[in-house]
Amino acid sequence: MTKIFKRAAAGVMALAMCAGLSGCYSENNTWALKSGDTTLPIGGYIYYLSSAYSEAAAKVPTDGEVLKSDIDGQNASEWIKSRAMDYLYSYAFVDQKFNELGLSLDEDEQESAEYVTNNMWAYYKSAFEKMGIAEGSFKEAYSVYNSKLTKLLRTMYGKGGELELSEDELHSYYTDNYVYYRYLYVDLTTTNEDGESEEMDEDEKSDAKEYLEDQAELVKDGRLELDTVSANYANYKGQEPTLGEPAAYNKENVNELFSEALEPLKNGEAAFVETATRYYIVQKLDVEEDFSALKEDEDRLGSLLSEMKLEEFNDYAAEEGRSLDNITVNESAIGSVKPSKIAGVVGKAGVSSASSSESSSESESE
Repeated sequence: MTKIFKRAAAGVMALAMCAGLSGCYSENNTWALKSGDTTLPIGGYIYYLSSAYSEAAAKVPTDGEVLKSDIDGQNASEWIKSRAMDYLYSYAFVDQKFNELGLSLDEDEQESAEYVTNNMWAYYKSAFEKMGIAEGSFKEAYSVYNSKLTKLLRTMYGKGGELELSEDELHSYYTDNYVYYRYLYVDLTTTNEDGESEEMDEDEKSDAKEYLEDQAELVKDGRLELDTVSANYANYKGQEPTLGEPAAYNKENVNELFSEALEPLKNGEAAFVETATRYYIVQKLDVEEDFSALKEDEDRLGSLLSEMKLEEFNDYAAEEGRSLDNITVNESAIGSVKPSKIAGVVGKAGVSSASSSESSSESESE
């Protein structure tokens, strides 16, 4: 799941709602935004408001009430409404720019959006219905929007796009932030005569450790490859190690033990790593080689662009959306949805609850 999906999903987990709409139906209050031929139902805005409430709750101490707090120096209620409008304007920009560039979601992308919607709706159907959010509203505001935003970002920052990143920018980011390596590991277990797995005794562990430490030194010296080490260990112990494929990872996502072992290594060198359940040999590979491969892989390059520019693009989309003059925002419908209604169901401190009669009976004042 990408960052934008995670951030949007936080609003889903918060189980936000708009309790006031269900009892006072008005045709004028059924939509939040019109942009060309596109109309976003009010349920889409409710979802964005719930996402904003969740973000606000994450900035407040766990024992604090969200709406009685200040967020980034601003009254929480105003911050939440402003943040929800950022999402709304971003939606408008993405929708229009996506069409302007002649983009479309292919079959796989449509199926992915449908899959995300179905899975999340099946899980949150009851809660969403209480929120006043229909399945179609959620699909449009969350699943389809995120699919379009991802494709638009990759188009605009990709080759030939109006925000195109140079190869030097991509290279600098990738080589600074990624490590390319391969590993081999053996579990600290053996198989007994009955075919059952059992933990190695201390002598067996010591023997395996000594052997793999020696093999790691041979790899480090350039005298062995990991494939050969794997075969050697299998012949020596009668146990086939697990040999991973070369892979690149953002350094922030690398296990701390691996990170510490890889940091001092030169390309091609290896180190022994010990955990409570496994012995590893990790080998550092040349990230330049992987960058060359990444440039030719459209999916991987797109993922890198998203990683690099998602936060910036979110801000850009909201700013550009606010400057559009061919959209209509339904101020009346939006104004009828109060942050206090979100708090009434999610909880004053941003903690979800099945019911909150006390909060629900409170004033809807902002």
